[in-house]
Amino acid sequence: MAFRGHRGFTLTELMVVVAILGMLMGIVIMSASVGRSAEQMMKSRNHLRQIAQWMDQYASNHRDTVLPSRFDYWDEDAIDSDEDGVPETANPNRVGGGRFRLGALGNSEWLPSANPFSDAMNPRTSGLHQGSWADILWVDANVRDGVEFSNFQVAGSVDDVVYGAEGRDSVAAPGWWIYDQGENEFANPLRAASPNTNHYPLRDQNGNVVVKSYGQYGVIPMPGDPEGRMAGLPTPVGGGAWEKELPGFFAANAFFDARSRRDITGAPTDPHMDRYVTHAQVRSPDRSVYLVDSFRGETIGESPLADRAAYEARTQAAWTNDFAIGEDGVTATIRDQAAGQPTQEVDFRYNDGQTVLMMFLDGHVETMGFWPSYEDLMLRGVRVMDLDRRLQQ
Repeated sequence: MAFRGHRGFTLTELMVVVAILGMLMGIVIMSASVGRSAEQMMKSRNHLRQIAQWMDQYASNHRDTVLPSRFDYWDEDAIDSDEDGVPETANPNRVGGGRFRLGALGNSEWLPSANPFSDAMNPRTSGLHQGSWADILWVDANVRDGVEFSNFQVAGSVDDVVYGAEGRDSVAAPGWWIYDQGENEFANPLRAASPNTNHYPLRDQNGNVVVKSYGQYGVIPMPGDPEGRMAGLPTPVGGGAWEKELPGFFAANAFFDARSRRDITGAPTDPHMDRYVTHAQVRSPDRSVYLVDSFRGETIGESPLADRAAYEARTQAAWTNDFAIGEDGVTATIRDQAAGQPTQEVDFRYNDGQTVLMMFLDGHVETMGFWPSYEDLMLRGVRVMDLDRRLQQ
């Protein structure tokens, strides 16, 4: 009886097996990625729902006032030493927004700038006495409780001993530095669970990636920034946000900007009455956007107290998506070459760059698919500007 030896796998069979294993591995990796993205979106939704509850509490305690998207207390808090009606010096004990202190000095010794990288700039340009909805909730909703900042120092600061006001004494939500130093371990409920997908601005008018220079971070004005803020700092404290892969921003609609006309222009002859909006003034709270995913910072658009043309132009530009992720998942394409430097501030950080989360003034959260222009967004029934008037047809 003849003996038949064991036949081994042919090269073709081995290639088929390897291909099948590769496909199975790809499916597993894709499933894990999709699962992680879904989990991040769910957590971000929960953050937005929690913010909505805190906003309701704020309104209940402040005569139905909508939580301001942005504030500027310079006129109210700064020191008018010559009593001419124009404050000249920052009040070191009444600082809003990004607040920092020298670790070697007492609690009353505050830097003349909210920018930890430079203490010699114009205080208003630096963001002193200014802040956003996140800074307000940080205090009003006691989000700051239980957070210990003493171990966080700001690398690259003027003297390397600058850190945020500690624990219950902090008047501002922590910025990029706590994530940079804490390795993203701080779960801030005022930010998204999913990271910023890009720096701001991402591309120039030719579609080229803007290469950031940390040597310019907080030192020079951001080129082309409408407010002349310092490069690399998130709005409203700075002119841009070099925070890719750090917890994503939620940006509040600038329609709810509480700054006065004088706060915006800096002109002493302009009215200094701060602007507040009540919930009763908003005609369609279920369609009026309050928060949206953003990679620029904590506010989006322009205040209605700015010049009408500036209000419309900047707000529409911020909500217009100048670029989109290409087929390779990396290459961005400019949608309107004639528009100049891309102004997009909305961050499509879910579902492969096609989806954002929006929270409306009534507190509900929606998933919104990609829209190429401001007009396309309006056609979906979303309202951003002129929320105290009937929608113009």
